[in-house]
Amino acid sequence: MAYRIVKGTVSVDGKSPDGDTIAFTIDTRNEWMWPETEDGRFPQFNSKYQANIRFEAIDALELHYSIQSVYPGKTLRQPLDLAKQARNRLLDLCGFDRTALIESDDFKITDSKQQKIPVTLAYNGIDSYGRIIGFVFTQDMGFEVSDRNPTVQLTPEHVSQSLNAQLLREGRVYPTFYNALYPQLRAVFSDIVVKARSQSLGIWERHQDEFVFDRKPSLEEIEALVMMPKLFRRLSTHIAQNGAVSGFRDYLRDINDMTVDTREVRLSDFSSFVRTQKLADGKYKLWMSHRPEELVFVKG
Repeated sequence: MAYRIVKGTVSVDGKSPDGDTIAFTIDTRNEWMWPETEDGRFPQFNSKYQANIRFEAIDALELHYSIQSVYPGKTLRQPLDLAKQARNRLLDLCGFDRTALIESDDFKITDSKQQKIPVTLAYNGIDSYGRIIGFVFTQDMGFEVSDRNPTVQLTPEHVSQSLNAQLLREGRVYPTFYNALYPQLRAVFSDIVVKARSQSLGIWERHQDEFVFDRKPSLEEIEALVMMPKLFRRLSTHIAQNGAVSGFRDYLRDINDMTVDTREVRLSDFSSFVRTQKLADGKYKLWMSHRPEELVFVKG
């Protein structure tokens, strides 16, 4: 379970962080640590040599989801109170003084203190958007690395102390697993989410297992629902493009999100775990056959 270790700071001034993404700047004293991944991907840097961290294993409700191909400039969001709670809790866990933060209408933050919070990042991948996928720690984990060996073997005990785990523990975010996450580490997060859901913490108090829509629901109706963000992104894009719930599973098949069912240990695609039914009154019922933590998405 080798993960590269990078030390640096996170900051929010001029940024629009959400509950699972934040801007990271490497500590220049440790530039030799900087990213190399097995698939040859590198982070997308801005002019300040910052890249975004995308927190491994979790997915926060959307604060600003854009469907550029259909509505350029239009932003969708899931229930705002829960999405902002996740973002605010992430900032608290990092150690930001939120009294110094001013938020604009489009969720961009101005930080009067220009805070730079030290963190340790453990990662083993870069996503297609150039974000670093990893676990974030604010405490000293005692990781010892060198230019000859910049990796550590992460254990379940390590990841249970990450900010990722704490956000999930409090029910602030959904679990969303990809195949790069080792099974032993994934099990830690699965156990955490089962407990959080059993206690109806955070999002789990309002999470819905099934939904009933008119054939042609508005995007505003979809935004009001508490569902797995990946499902929200796919469903809202389909409705924006096609105007109706009907045909959603065909749309998912065309996307071909390859997905592992950990219950039966089989490879399929996301459409296999989404069910739709036309009701007698012409409405459509939609539900997922599996819990979010029972699915593992395969990166392309």
